[in-house]
Amino acid sequence: MAAPRVFVSSTYYDLQHVRNDIRVFLQGLGYEPVMHDKGNIPYTQEVSLEESCYNELESCDIVICIIGNKFGTKSSNGNYSITMTELQKAIKSRKKIYIYILKDVYIENSTYKANKDNGFVPYHVDDIRIHEFISELKDIIKNHPITSFETVTDITLNLRQQFAGLFQHLLSQEATITESKTYEDLKDTAESIEGLIDSLSKEQKSFFNKFNGSIFAIQPSIRKILNVLGGKQYDLFIPNKEALKQYLIDLGFTFSEKGFPLEDLVFSKCIGGYKYTLKIDSNVFSSNGEINDIRDRKDLEQYITYTSELIPEDEDELPF
Repeated sequence: MAAPRVFVSSTYYDLQHVRNDIRVFLQGLGYEPVMHDKGNIPYTQEVSLEESCYNELESCDIVICIIGNKFGTKSSNGNYSITMTELQKAIKSRKKIYIYILKDVYIENSTYKANKDNGFVPYHVDDIRIHEFISELKDIIKNHPITSFETVTDITLNLRQQFAGLFQHLLSQEATITESKTYEDLKDTAESIEGLIDSLSKEQKSFFNKFNGSIFAIQPSIRKILNVLGGKQYDLFIPNKEALKQYLIDLGFTFSEKGFPLEDLVFSKCIGGYKYTLKIDSNVFSSNGEINDIRDRKDLEQYITYTSELIPEDEDELPF
């Protein structure tokens, strides 16, 4: 009987004991842990050792990523480490992912986000890129849990709960499918699918109308916005106001537009006890909503601002 294959991604030397305990835990559940240090990655002469790890990840069902305070080995594919790149590839491949971050690092990341433009020097990590990567994860990940940990027991207890919940959900789905196999149910399901396909088709058309363009060009205003949000390593083409609004909303910002459509745009997001506010002046847009080509640095600094403020304890978000 085939067992779930679980790829364990982390730096090696600082988290070796954590990796060993997780391996024993997974084997105790009857799962197959996949770890490069245990010889589970088949290497070939045709590709590098790093690429072999990425290729093996594609064949796994679950990915467990552990982020400590060490950067590790830099990836040959970019500015991040191999561990970070493995997680990026897992997200792109829509794997079932569980992310665990060392508690001191997780807490310090909120301080980093509030002070990254003021010469912040980290205490709990050996490379500022760890905080850059964690901040990016918090902004883009919606459907995968990110959990802090102090000991490996915290990880195994959480995984046990997550796996149990996943199994119960699959059992419920199977029971629902079994109970609904009547003619009328199947007919209703077919009609629902037909309506969904039609809806998705319309949404897809609307999406490409908004984002019609190329990633090979980027306006200075968009570059400025990406810089203040910590995404300066990306090139993203956004042609107009509506596309920009949708992009920021997808990142988790709440949008509020004051006055008429051509006035300032204001977006906000609450993270880790802080409220972050992005304000975009109406001068960034033309009369028909397109992005103006603004090249003067002083104008960009004036038109695009990103601020943070501590949320009073009695006004903080509820923990759910």
